[in-house]
Amino acid sequence: MRMRKGLMLLDALIIILAVGVIASLLMPYLRTEREVKLRNACRNRMQIISNLELKYFETAGGKISPEEEKADTTETAEKSKDKKAEKDTTTYIRTFTKNVEELKKMLSEGEDTFDFVCPLDGRPFIIVARDSFFFSISCPNGHGQVIMGSPTWENK
Repeated sequence: MRMRKGLMLLDALIIILAVGVIASLLMPYLRTEREVKLRNACRNRMQIISNLELKYFETAGGKISPEEEKADTTETAEKSKDKKAEKDTTTYIRTFTKNVEELKKMLSEGEDTFDFVCPLDGRPFIIVARDSFFFSISCPNGHGQVIMGSPTWENK
């Protein structure tokens, strides 16, 4: 009997089938890994937005610098001791905001490329801000929520 050189049609089909089986086993793993990276990136963005909300609140929308706030508290203590001192009548209302443009002002230099959207599909985060009592940031794709600075995914 004579042996043929090269691949036969059956050999080629077996190789293609084996590659297909291996690829079908690896695809869910690669897809899951990609989804985990996107979810973590989304959660990191929500944490950054939460920190911006707290910074916005602490500085009364940028009207008070943190240094002034510390100086005001020490001055207030000194003024209460000295009743002849003048009282500062400037009062700043501290609130949270759902205005993304206001939060962008709270970004430090070099972070001006920060996006307020979920990296999965580019939909904007849902920001709810109620005066000075409540704020939450939610992902429209279900990656989690940050309520008053506390992420919900850490509770699980």
